[in-house]
Amino acid sequence: MLEDQSPIILLLEDQALVRAGMRALIQLCAPRADIREAGCYQDAIGHLSEGAIDIAFLDVDLKDDKSGIDVLTYIRAGELPSRAIMLSARADEATVMTSIRLGACGYIVKDMDSEGLFARALDTVFQGGVFLPASILGRGGFCPTQTAPAAPNLLEDLGVKGRMLEALFYICQGYSNAVIAYKMGVAESTVANEYNSKLFKKFRVTNRAGLIVEVSRRGIVPPQPLKSLNQTVQ
Repeated sequence: MLEDQSPIILLLEDQALVRAGMRALIQLCAPRADIREAGCYQDAIGHLSEGAIDIAFLDVDLKDDKSGIDVLTYIRAGELPSRAIMLSARADEATVMTSIRLGACGYIVKDMDSEGLFARALDTVFQGGVFLPASILGRGGFCPTQTAPAAPNLLEDLGVKGRMLEALFYICQGYSNAVIAYKMGVAESTVANEYNSKLFKKFRVTNRAGLIVEVSRRGIVPPQPLKSLNQTVQ
């Protein structure tokens, strides 16, 4: 949980009662979070244009001309350093994978069996992990009980360390190659041709979306780079 941190969170949900319930659950997981609420696309864009948003929870289906997917597209087109987690009552593979390919780093189904499961999904996100639904992972989404001890061993076994591990962390936040290159102080071509390609081989996938899914399937939470520990983006 983020008990000792104060992330700025955007919550886009067009149903006021549902939004209130989600806000309460988010506040439980991150008591010091500064939560900005939005009921439509324009409200969300307004908050994003006012300043940095660390984590954006975006409802896929809005009663609006534009959807949460459009907000996600806006975030990635502007190369904003915001983690984007989609919220939806739908969990079909096409919608989930489209979201991941467009730069989301998680997908939470709103009608989960219990509030406890939804809270664990939120906790996974706040720990820096990737939460995906059963339609993608099979046997249920990733709800770790002990993430910290597992990740280093799994990553060490794969030979993922140093700058490659740093790149993996940023990829799992949904950041573009350009944003990752800026954060790592390297050329964008280095991210694409060196770090991405090596990670694809190690995880036996062919693209970033497949990598994010595989990281979630294996229950891996890449550690946050040391130089970013004092930053609010998780």
